[in-house]
Amino acid sequence: MLRKLAAIILAASLSLPIVSAAGAAPKKDFKICWSIYVGWMPWGYLSDSGIMKKWAEKNGINVEITRINDYVESINQYTAGGFDGCSMTNMDALSIPAGGGVDTTALIIGDFSNGNDAVILKDKAAL
Repeated sequence: MLRKLAAIILAASLSLPIVSAAGAAPKKDFKICWSIYVGWMPWGYLSDSGIMKKWAEKNGINVEITRINDYVESINQYTAGGFDGCSMTNMDALSIPAGGGVDTTALIIGDFSNGNDAVILKDKAAL
């Protein structure tokens, strides 16, 4: 009986590498959305300047960056599965996507603030 159990355990443990190697192919296409906010402007620059395209090609992936003109709508589209990533505040990531059942991980901390951000102009009345 003990030999039979040992043989079953050995057979099962030898088959694990075969089973685990049959995973899904790595994802190659990514869609990221962002909205206008001082700390998130680099996303527009990455897209417009071609920097993202250059690095995506170098790494064999495709990254589509889309600006959404409404902040809450960008999060809603991410939550609905329209995008793989979205620029949002930590609190909004913990509430809107999480409330919709979307497991969300912070990958890039692109901005930090102890309050609201501002653009200060010297000797200017407007942008």
